[in-house]
Formats: sequence, structure tokens, C-alpha cells
Amino acid sequence: MRTLLFVVLAALAGAAWYWSRYPGRWVFAFRAAYTDERSALRSRRHDLRTLTKEARQAERTAKQKANRAQAQYRQDVRALEKEIDGLLRPGRGRLVKGPVGNITVYEHVVEMTGQDPAVIPLAGLKAVFRSDPTYMIDLTEPSGRTHRAKYPRHRDPDDESAPFFTSEQLSDFTLDILNAAADEHDFLARQSVRLPQVREELEAAQANTAARDEALENLRRVCAWQKANPRRKTVLAELDAERRRWQELTGRMPPR
Repeated sequence: MRTLLFVVLAALAGAAWYWSRYPGRWVFAFRAAYTDERSALRSRRHDLRTLTKEARQAERTAKQKANRAQAQYRQDVRALEKEIDGLLRPGRGRLVKGPVGNITVYEHVVEMTGQDPAVIPLAGLKAVFRSDPTYMIDLTEPSGRTHRAKYPRHRDPDDESAPFFTSEQLSDFTLDILNAAADEHDFLARQSVRLPQVREELEAAQANTAARDEALENLRRVCAWQKANPRRKTVLAELDAERRRWQELTGRMPPR
């Protein structure tokens, strides 16, 4: 029963919509005697819909091209801005080694935890492993400030789970720190060369708006042409003439 009711309501709604497109007494909308008049109005409406669809497609295509050009421009600029930011503010960088006791080595810094926490730049850092009277690694900054991490010489028999590092492991870790410092030296050397280059590239990218501006101008031209398209004016005039003929016939002006 519900299905039947739904079908009836849908049919009534469809008939009402159809009648609104061909207003007047029902005979004008539904009788075969007025098929030619309805067909003429429908044909003019179809012409307008086709032209409108073509115009929208042309505008959509031009807008997509403009959006792509704008996105590419922003992408080029942002990539260079990101590179500059990475050169000026590299942060800790990726994890290189650790933690080994209180020391963790990152790409650009050494981080120390414990009683005297510190974040130490790798640039110019010196690392020395000592084994007397206990195992220790001394980290000396270019200013002369020194940080020390101590390690037990023997594993605690009462705590087998506590981290323990042999002399060889700590000696190798000290070399890892020195190598990371050498890599940081190379990074700073590259930075001093690359930074002025990428700044020039950024200025050039920011000034290179030709493709973006051309796409935006094309979009403006396409929209202006579609708005002033003489074919559209002709189609609208033909449709309005057909609507007036319908009004003369039925006393009601149909919609476009």
C-alpha cells in the first residue's frame, strides 16, 4: 500500500512540475492538440540548456587551469621557503644513535639527560672517551664548556636489567659522536653555499607569475566571453519569443 501511495504521489508531483513548465489550463499542457506548441518551447529551452552547459564547461576548464597554475606557483614558493627554513632552523634532525646512558645523538645536536640536562650543538663539538678511574665521555663545546657522562665499569650483579656498556661500545659511541660532528660541519659548509642560492631562487620564483597571471587572465576572458556571447543573446531572444507566443495562447507566461 505504501509503495502504491508513493507511486501515486510521485506521479502527481511529476505532473505538477510538468504543468508548471507549460502553465495554463491543463489541456495546453497535456492534450495532443498542443504538441507542436509545447515542442517549440521545449526545443528553445533545450538550446538554452545546451549553451549554458557548454559555457559552464568552458568556464570550469579555464578555472581548473587557473587553479592548477596558482597551486603550482604556491608549491614552488613554499618548497623554497621550506628549504630556507630547514637550513636556518634544522632543529634536532633525525636520530643518529642512542640513547647510550644519558647521551642521545641527533643529526644536529647531542641531547644529555640526567642531573645536568643539556642540548648541545654538534658544530665544533669534541668527544673524548676515558676509562680511568671510571668510564666517561667528555663533550667539549667550541667555547670550552665541557659536559660529562659517566658509566659503570662493571655490571651491577643485583640489577641485571640495568643498561650496561662495555669499554669498546663506549669507545665506538664516541666515534659516532665525532662523526656526527663532522657531518654537521659538512652541513654548515653546504648551508653557507646553498642559503644564498635558494634565497635567489625564491625571489625568482616569487617574481615568476607569468603562468599564473596568464591562466587567470584566460579565465577572465572566458567568463567575459560567455557572458557576452552573441549566440546566448540569440537563443534567449528565441526562447522569450516562444514564451510570449505561449502566453498569447494560454494567458500564462511559462518559465525559461
